[in-house]
Amino acid sequence: MKKINTILAAVGALLMLTVTSANSVEFKAGVSANGMAAYANAKETLKGDGAGTGGQTGRTTNEEAVLATSFASVFAEISSEDMMGLGIGVSFAPEVADLEKETRTIQPSSEGTGDSGTQAVDAKINDLLSLYVTLPVGDSGAYVKAGYIQATMVTEESLATGSKYEDVDMSGYQIAGGYEGSLGGAAFWRAEGSYQIWDDIRA
Repeated sequence: MKKINTILAAVGALLMLTVTSANSVEFKAGVSANGMAAYANAKETLKGDGAGTGGQTGRTTNEEAVLATSFASVFAEISSEDMMGLGIGVSFAPEVADLEKETRTIQPSSEGTGDSGTQAVDAKINDLLSLYVTLPVGDSGAYVKAGYIQATMVTEESLATGSKYEDVDMSGYQIAGGYEGSLGGAAFWRAEGSYQIWDDIRA
């Protein structure tokens, strides 16, 4: 619900700018096909006192992973000629990535105490929202872009320990650059590369 309210507020701001400055702004909207590669480092600590009791409780693992995915998004932007072409925009992708399912087996301690069984964790990245500003570089069609991003990691798990991971809201920032050209009339094409930095999350 928070993301929906944010989107509505952003769209409302865009429409208000259009109404109040209709003679000096340009409105653009479209659909984008996106490809993304990401690197992540995940640290997990099993519940326990870390004193060696309860099988593997208290054990910490640290894993690195690389993700490649593709997804579709929609966007809307408004730019102002009176502000050197400065624009503001919002984009949204309902589904971004399915993360690789992780499965492991834990054993009780030699005394037969502690949790045992198979643990499976699956997750998805959904609801990627971006609020950003753009600025053209001369009249060549090139532009730079920077903004705020947020998404939700939705988890599905079956844990022998009885624990549960809650869905996690993620946030970060992006910087980008690209080139835009005309297809005639009101149509246009755009190619863009971006770099995203996400804040650390805890589940």
